[in-house]
Parts: sequence; C-alpha cells; structure tokens
Amino acid sequence: MNMELMMAIVNRKQSSAVMENARKAGAPGGTVCYARGTASSTILAALGLGDSGKEVLSCFIPEEKEAEIMTAVRSTHAKGMVIVCPCSGEENGMNTDWTLIEVIVEEGYSEDIMAAARKAGAKGGTIINAHGTGTESDVKFFGTPIVPEKEILMIVMDSDKTQNVVDAINSLSVLKEKGRAVMFTLPVKSFVNLG
Repeated sequence: MNMELMMAIVNRKQSSAVMENARKAGAPGGTVCYARGTASSTILAALGLGDSGKEVLSCFIPEEKEAEIMTAVRSTHAKGMVIVCPCSGEENGMNTDWTLIEVIVEEGYSEDIMAAARKAGAKGGTIINAHGTGTESDVKFFGTPIVPEKEILMIVMDSDKTQNVVDAINSLSVLKEKGRAVMFTLPVKSFVNLG
C-alpha cells in the first residue's frame, strides 16, 4: 500500500475538525504542531485571517483513499490549506503545479529566509518551532544536554517559481554554514484552499 503525507495548515483550534472528517473517510490519526503564519497583513486581511496562529496537521494517508479524504476535508469550515505529498517510490521528475519548500534552520533565521523568499516570488509561509535531537558536542547544564532550538519554515508555491526561491534562500550565509540549516523540496500532488 502506497502512503502519502497529507498536511493541513489551518487556523488555531481547527485541526481537530479537519482530522475528524479525514478519519471518517479512512485516514488514521495524525500529529498537530503549533505554528505561525508569515503572510503579510494585507494578504491576511483579504483572506479574513487576522490571527497568524496556525496548526499544522500531518497525517499519512493511503494513496487509494486520497480523493475521498480530500473531499471530506474540504467539507470542514476550517480556514487554510491542505496539501498531499507522495512519499512512496520514486518521484524524481514528477510534474506538479505546486511544490513544498521546507527549511530547517536555527531559531531566529526563518524571518530572514522568508524575506529572501518573498523577494524571489513566495507569498508567505508557515513557521513551526522545534528543537534538535542533541549531539555529543552540545553544551550540558548539570549533565543534561541543551539542544539547539530550531524553526521549520514551510512554503507552498507554484512549481514554476520554486527554483528562483530556492536560489534566493541558498544565497543566504546561514545555509552555507555547516549544521545551521538544511533545505529540501517535495512535489505537491494535491492542493486545496479551505474556507
């Protein structure tokens, strides 16, 4: 059975309704992370999204249930978006209209990265606070490793503009310093605006 990664980026307190509908259509459980949006206030106002507090619901779904699950998710009253990325098999050269750019970076750099991405054509992104897993070289406090704080920046955008944004992000010094940041892209098989 091929699995796909479904991610819903919605306003706070709306991921439960999305997951409930997805589960009724055949999705297993998911994981919710709290995040914040980076869209400009003009865009937020136009979409009726005054609060930038977000939830990111991640759920692996069976490929054969995707259409049914996406239909169920669309019926929620949540505001945001849902994407599906393939994660089984070879996807090299897959032509899609949308791409997910993900940058995992030390805390404090995601806004600078988003500014560079905006200049290159990105409209907005979502930032999740995270932390590293710890290594032998981490500083210890009373024997407990202090792991570095991280941010995960996710940008969903038109595939034809992706390379410009990737190049702009790659030009930043933080991506050239070892261990500071990593960036990758994934094809987005399905994209749906909610609300």
